[in-house]
Amino acid sequence: MDRRLIALLAFSIVLSGIAIVAGQAPDDEERRAAITVMRAVNTAENAVRQKSGKYVELGALLEHGAMGRVKPDVAANGGLVFHKGAQVRLALSADGMGYQVMVVPVQTCRTAVFSDERGLIYTRKVLDC
Repeated sequence: MDRRLIALLAFSIVLSGIAIVAGQAPDDEERRAAITVMRAVNTAENAVRQKSGKYVELGALLEHGAMGRVKPDVAANGGLVFHKGAQVRLALSADGMGYQVMVVPVQTCRTAVFSDERGLIYTRKVLDC
């Protein structure tokens, strides 16, 4: 009797752990996708600045070779750019010597990713989630 109870408890704990991991998987996948596109943007911006001396707008950046890995998942709709369901926004300074870029999920309570010309990548969720 004791062995069956212990086995049942262990099985329940394992199933609970699997359910928790399965529940977190979509957000983790979206976070990884956002970080991947952020790394591509930072790499492309750095290469462009080394060549031309200035950073460029997102539209021009999409054609850079460093964006090749993520480009199949990028969709541009007018002035909006999306990568795997998240909006990619880039703000260029007036002199072209700095930029801020963010990947913002369309759904609330997901992870947003931010960076700038330093190449440091930050992640954060909405406070109310």
